[in-house]
Amino acid sequence: MKIAIIGASGFLGTKLFNILSKNHEIVGTYSSREKEGLELLDATDAKSVEAFIRKHTPELVIDTIALTSSFVCEKDPELCEKLNYLTAKNILRACEKVRCILVFMSSSYLFEGERGNYSEADPVVPQNEYARTKIMAEKEILHYKNAIILRVDVMYGYNGKDERNGVFNQILLGKPINLRDPNQKRQPLLVDDVAQVILKLVEKNQRGIFHVAGPTRIRIIDFLKTLESVIRNESLVGISEGESQIKIKIPKNATLNTSKIEKLGIKTHSLEEGIKIMKEQVRS
Repeated sequence: MKIAIIGASGFLGTKLFNILSKNHEIVGTYSSREKEGLELLDATDAKSVEAFIRKHTPELVIDTIALTSSFVCEKDPELCEKLNYLTAKNILRACEKVRCILVFMSSSYLFEGERGNYSEADPVVPQNEYARTKIMAEKEILHYKNAIILRVDVMYGYNGKDERNGVFNQILLGKPINLRDPNQKRQPLLVDDVAQVILKLVEKNQRGIFHVAGPTRIRIIDFLKTLESVIRNESLVGISEGESQIKIKIPKNATLNTSKIEKLGIKTHSLEEGIKIMKEQVRS
């Protein structure tokens, strides 16, 4: 299968490129961080996106572009909408013209965040700019009958020493991590699992919204301390003191009900299993 990964130089995009290229023909793009083997693409430019898609005519397009920093999104709503909504809209329009499958990466942050265990049928209630713009993109994409939307919880994993590794980069650099909401409940997802989830959904001819998360439900502070255990025993994760200059409302409980994918026979690694896989990757 020919697959295009938009944003293939990022944390998720890099992992998808490395895994999927073993058995599929992959083309990928970057926007600011040049990387060998990838093409430059400004996804905010509709004409450039259409030209790229028409040039390669992929069977599947995976949109990994996102401005995920809640702080930056609140500080600059215009940039947030541009990167989280406009790019998705441009990629969608190009996919419609070549009639390929579109996979859009969404988030567990779309709900009010009180009770957790949200299913695909639960109403979305944005609490911040990031969630608002992701919901805008979802509404647009849902009109396309050949689209798959993956709402994922916090992803973790390892791409390599000089690659993007998400929050693990801060841990690798030995930088302290101070949390304002240490008790927030999450379901960490091993980034390696995303590739197989996508392939299985495509193979089973599935479309629509799917919640994807790891089976382990845990406080964010405990998750990050567990992630630290990959490389050190002494924790640098703590609780932030003082008020932030920008008030950011985030879900207290961002956990997802994943029974929909489970009924399709799709499973993800537990945090314990994922940490073992990461330790092997870091050592190799």
